Amino acid sequence: MSGKFTKIINIILWILLGVSVILVVLFYFGKIVPGTEDTNMEEPVITEMFLRWTYLMAIASALLALGFSLFHAIMNPKALKQTLFVALGAAVLIIVAYFLSSDQILNMPGYEGIENEPGTLKWAGTGLYVTYLLAGLAVLSIFYSEIAKYFK
Repeated sequence: MSGKFTKIINIILWILLGVSVILVVLFYFGKIVPGTEDTNMEEPVITEMFLRWTYLMAIASALLALGFSLFHAIMNPKALKQTLFVALGAAVLIIVAYFLSSDQILNMPGYEGIENEPGTLKWAGTGLYVTYLLAGLAVLSIFYSEIAKYFK
């Protein structure tokens, strides 16, 4: 990268860091919403702006990560092949988790909400099974790497 481009990126990063620090300081030391002072539900006035900034930074980070990944994959066809295999593996994992999950309505006395419906329950179960499967694969890969060291 050129020195000028690096300098511009550094300036932008310092500005983003400065805005974040200012918002954190205002969040913790700023004014409180009237009526919530000295209660368990004390809420800073800047909460909504702080959350929006957090959402903006998270979305921008995700988009930049995806953008750079796609750029790298396009510039390096071998990496694109690996990326497609990883995406295919993730799709298989999600499909397996989807078929393992249940859409049975839950019996929850006193709950009157609308989220207790088959579609929502099926996808919630899918998310849980994906988490369990990924955690299991992580543990297995740790064991494999430790055991494989002794046979090399």
